[in-house]
Amino acid sequence: MAPPRYRGAFNNGFQLCVGIGVLSANLINYGTEKIKGGWGWRISLAMAAVPASMLTIGAIFMPETPNSIMQHTNDHDQTKQMLRKIRGTSDVEAELQDLIEASKASSSIKHPFKNLLKEKYRPQLVMAVAYPCSNNSPESM
Repeated sequence: MAPPRYRGAFNNGFQLCVGIGVLSANLINYGTEKIKGGWGWRISLAMAAVPASMLTIGAIFMPETPNSIMQHTNDHDQTKQMLRKIRGTSDVEAELQDLIEASKASSSIKHPFKNLLKEKYRPQLVMAVAYPCSNNSPESM
């Protein structure tokens, strides 16, 4: 839903927040592991449930994106109304046309997962599956 000129910043901000979240989780786990009586993991898990609950509740109130409206209903008027609402302007024709063209292009692809098995994509597919399975721990080197 971000305007095209800000999408990169939003994506980088998301990655920064994920990194901060991982650091925070590790610091919390480090601090709670010293709690006696087996309560450390419970406190750590409860603390992780707080932001997860906030995100879940917040997601319920998020509006549909123009992309999802176009993909699921193909309703140009509803998509145009949502674009006007989130952009704050009535001049959304160019972006609406981009969405229409992208929707047509994506719906023209038949069996997208079957396409992954084609020979020209095989090296990428093998690497995408094999790399996470490899053992890259320092102990094994």
